[in-house]
Amino acid sequence: MNTTRRDFLRLAATAGILSQVDPFTSRLFAAPQSPTNSALVVIFLRGAADSMNMVVPVGDPGYEAMRPTIASTIAEGVVPLDKTFGLHPAMKSLKPWFDAGKFAPIVCAGSPHQTRSHFDAQDWMEFAAPGDRTMRNGWINRYLEASKPKQDNASEFRALGMQELLPRSLRGSYPVLAVPTSLERHKTGKTLDRFEQFYGDSGEMMEGGASMSGQREEDPAGVVQSGRITIQTLRRFGEIIEAAEKKKKKAVRENQSVSGGSYPNSQFANRLQQIALVVRANEGLEVAGIDYGGWDDHTQEGGVEGRMADRMTDLALSLAAFCQDLGPQLDTTSILVMSEFGRTCRENGNSGTDHGHGGSMLLLGGGVKGGKVHGDWRGLGEADLYQGRDLAVTTDFRDVMKEVLENGLGFEPPKDFFPQYQAAGVRSLY
Repeated sequence: MNTTRRDFLRLAATAGILSQVDPFTSRLFAAPQSPTNSALVVIFLRGAADSMNMVVPVGDPGYEAMRPTIASTIAEGVVPLDKTFGLHPAMKSLKPWFDAGKFAPIVCAGSPHQTRSHFDAQDWMEFAAPGDRTMRNGWINRYLEASKPKQDNASEFRALGMQELLPRSLRGSYPVLAVPTSLERHKTGKTLDRFEQFYGDSGEMMEGGASMSGQREEDPAGVVQSGRITIQTLRRFGEIIEAAEKKKKKAVRENQSVSGGSYPNSQFANRLQQIALVVRANEGLEVAGIDYGGWDDHTQEGGVEGRMADRMTDLALSLAAFCQDLGPQLDTTSILVMSEFGRTCRENGNSGTDHGHGGSMLLLGGGVKGGKVHGDWRGLGEADLYQGRDLAVTTDFRDVMKEVLENGLGFEPPKDFFPQYQAAGVRSLY
């Protein structure tokens, strides 16, 4: 085995699974309990997704003139939602959920801060503190900390980041597990077996691995214990996934109706499918976070077809399959899709769009007042645009977050939850 102790620590830290786990916790394998029976899945589209190419303002008289080569029209397959908006053809798989009242797009939503920096905008949205560089606890982590059970009996799967690095929204004082891509599917056991060779008979990691009998390192920061707990929890995660997949295969053999068979073949879809397995296993999952990158379309964005359309197809098919897979548990699950800001209303000279201001948020799930487009749309007239080029922000993203926390998770944020901002909510969403 060529891996060293230092490699293990580096890989585990890269996965975001050491620094976020409390080394003194005794929660492992406790009976799943949580203050809510609901779940929240937050999907961050990194790169500033072009919201006008997702929820398309086909009914606005200025739309096609602003986008002469990348506009999408009803004749080209845009799916009408109301007199003003339609879904891009690549997102048509979400229309049945819109009709069923489970899907609510929110237009002109975003941050009031004027930055067009990806890094700043992403940080401030995930910390829910625009312009505040002192806040380092994500908004979901603040929820987890504020709502944690008084007794130490919460599920170890109360919160998951389905990727190597925890999304910023999940980072903070409350321990959250990141599930590396290398541990997906049937790779979990072999990878963790390899890591566990660093532990001695007493379960503590030693320099040189289990084959060495030398002096154990002191562990004042709890890194070793944290690593042990992380490995055990990830092994338990693998067991849940394996058991759920066996159950599904058995149902197929017995000709029983099985949901979740329509996922596309993509990494994003696979991660959503794993979240669905954990939710349906009743393991106490409350929140999960996933990043979906690649939405910075400065060139060759495309209209009905193109690079963004390919991504939107994967996004929409994956979300639709996830909703179907959850079955009745969709009624107690909220799915929130967001991006750091929108794009310019006018296309640029490279058949793309540049960094903008207002964007959209997508909300699916139980209790949502879907079947309508939410938000204050003021139009594409020159006087209606932010700085003469972008959509204005008429719905602060923190108001959407407040509504999701209250109505999706049953948690009323305290007054200081959003620094220097008293969220009013969006009462029409639930």
